[in-house]
Amino acid sequence: MNTLDSKSAEKRRFWERIVICAAFIIILTLGFVQGWFFKPPSEAPLFSNILLVVFINLNVLLLLLLAYLVLRNFVKLIFERKKNILGSKLKTRLVAATVCLTLIPTVPLFWLASQFIFSSLDHWFSSSVQESLENSVLLARQYVERERTNLVSECSALVPEAARMITEQKGNAHLESGIGFLFAARIDAAYVFNSAGDLRWSFRQNTAQVIDIALLTRSFQKESGTASKIISFTSGPQNAIAARIPLQSLTGDGSALIVLRFLPGELALKLGSITRGYDNYLQLKMLHLPLKKSHFITFSIVTMLAIFSAVWFGFYLAKNLTGPIQKLLRATQQIAEGNLDVRLDPDRQDEIGMLMASFNNMIEDLSEGRKKLDLAYNALQSTNIELEDRRRYMEVVLKNIAAGVVSVDAEGKITTINNSVEVLFGVRAEEAKGKHYTAFLDQSQMEIVKGFISCYKEGRHAYLEQAAQVTVAGVPISLFIKISVLRDDQDQFMGIVAVLDDFTELEKAQRMAAWREVARRIAHEIKNPLTPIQLSAQRLRRKYRELVEKDGSVFDECTHTIIQQVDHMKSLVNEFSRFARLPRAKLEPCSLYEIVEEGLGLYRHNFSTISFHLEKDDDMPALRLDRDQFRQVIINLLENSVHAIGPEGGEISIRLSYDSALKIARLECADTGHGIAPENRQRVFEPYYSTKEKGTGLGLAIVSSIIADHNGFIRIRGNEPRGTVFTVELPG
Repeated sequence: MNTLDSKSAEKRRFWERIVICAAFIIILTLGFVQGWFFKPPSEAPLFSNILLVVFINLNVLLLLLLAYLVLRNFVKLIFERKKNILGSKLKTRLVAATVCLTLIPTVPLFWLASQFIFSSLDHWFSSSVQESLENSVLLARQYVERERTNLVSECSALVPEAARMITEQKGNAHLESGIGFLFAARIDAAYVFNSAGDLRWSFRQNTAQVIDIALLTRSFQKESGTASKIISFTSGPQNAIAARIPLQSLTGDGSALIVLRFLPGELALKLGSITRGYDNYLQLKMLHLPLKKSHFITFSIVTMLAIFSAVWFGFYLAKNLTGPIQKLLRATQQIAEGNLDVRLDPDRQDEIGMLMASFNNMIEDLSEGRKKLDLAYNALQSTNIELEDRRRYMEVVLKNIAAGVVSVDAEGKITTINNSVEVLFGVRAEEAKGKHYTAFLDQSQMEIVKGFISCYKEGRHAYLEQAAQVTVAGVPISLFIKISVLRDDQDQFMGIVAVLDDFTELEKAQRMAAWREVARRIAHEIKNPLTPIQLSAQRLRRKYRELVEKDGSVFDECTHTIIQQVDHMKSLVNEFSRFARLPRAKLEPCSLYEIVEEGLGLYRHNFSTISFHLEKDDDMPALRLDRDQFRQVIINLLENSVHAIGPEGGEISIRLSYDSALKIARLECADTGHGIAPENRQRVFEPYYSTKEKGTGLGLAIVSSIIADHNGFIRIRGNEPRGTVFTVELPG
């Protein structure tokens, strides 16, 4: 469809060019014909004027045709500009420049030429010129009239003698010689005609002069009468003055004598030129105003023809220039849209054709470059995918690694932070990234960083390992810190990375193991002498209580005290033994709710001032537990809560929940007792640490050991507004 439209447009433009060229040629031809017919012959001035008007009208019609074609292009250009067709603005500027370059010289030249022609015509037909021509004609006429008068007067005196000779003489030859003798000095030719108009005799002084006898006869026949008359006579190229002298009164037969005197050749030509010039001047003067109009119209037509031709040439030139530019713009748009298969047809052999060829070469280079770029992009994309996979893998590793990882750039801004750090320090990665690390460190933590910086500046270490205890939200945490300096391939400082290992639980387990070993040895060393001491005291009491009558009460009290304290020491030794040798947990499916309910049942009726509450999720599954050991856990937790509340009374709430996503069962035991100071909360799980005056400090240590044997965790935090919350997490 586009090909057909293009061919149709090309054909239409071809015929437009043919019509414009034909109109141009016709206008020039008719202008030349009009200029030739502008000189009207004296015989038909009216016919010349009519032809002049006709040809001017034809020129105007053809000029209107050319104007139509130009205005059509103008309207087309306006519509193209309104529709923002590519190249319309450039075409408008080219056409405007062409019009300006045409009008600037043409209009002043038209005005000057018109004024020059009008002033010349006014000067030609001025009164002084006409008066000079009239005086010249009058002078010529006066001269001719004087010559005629002289001819008549001179010949009239000789007429009687000539008439006598005509009547007396019988022979023409003798008559010719006699008449010639009479007129030889005064006339050039003489002729005698009878009344019938027949030539009777003739005389010519110069036989070289040609005289048209027939014309002379017609001139004679036109004249009649008895008076002498002067007649005008022209024979060939020479003018003559002729006089008719009647001879009727002398001869009696109606004969007449015609005499001729030829004017000198040069004088005759000048007199004829003066007469013809004056006649032409009179005819042209009648065309004075039409001549002005004709010249004005002619100049207007020529001017408009020049303007319209220049404008049409401007359109043609603009089309030739903007056509390839439009193709270039369309091709550029297609290239911008990603189509590198577009090509231009360099159908011209000029610079524009070279531009199109260069454009095609550029597209070829772009296409080749795009192919290479696609290959490089695919390779880069594969590399990026591999790098992205590695990055994601590293993020997953960093996210799930137990150790905390923090990286800081050269400006001290946090760039990487994993989940372990978020849990340890209670910060969010989104809030921490991009901020300076000092915004998240307290004084004790800053001391560790300053120590590393000082070591690094002194050049002693670029790598630091250090165990430290920091406090986060009032809770002491034992960390093993590893700090390394990051440098690139050019050994430029990029920042530091810190790996934080929380070994609080490990430290607690190690401390627990150490205490167990100590407890085992102490129990072994103490238990051996306690039994003989107790047995010896009991034996003394039985054997000597009756013999010691005077101080029997004292003896009895002392032996009783010894036995009582030994029993107490045995109980301590037994506690040490149980702590040191906890039996291996026997895991089996149990209901955590039932174990808690059993434990609560022992305390509900014995402590009326304390309110006990138990909540649980309906989807709580059965857990693999050692029922007896976990019952001991519940009893120890309740025992601590009851002791913390005291006799004034309070509330103990136990809530059981289950996280199906993480598969973790959670037990929270909250009381409203006096609570535990934040700095002592982590030490309550250590052996022999107790906040009670008479406590052994082994209850919560045993609880922590049992929960660890069940692969669980126990944490402690403050309750609001007062009290303590123990949280136990067990795998579901």
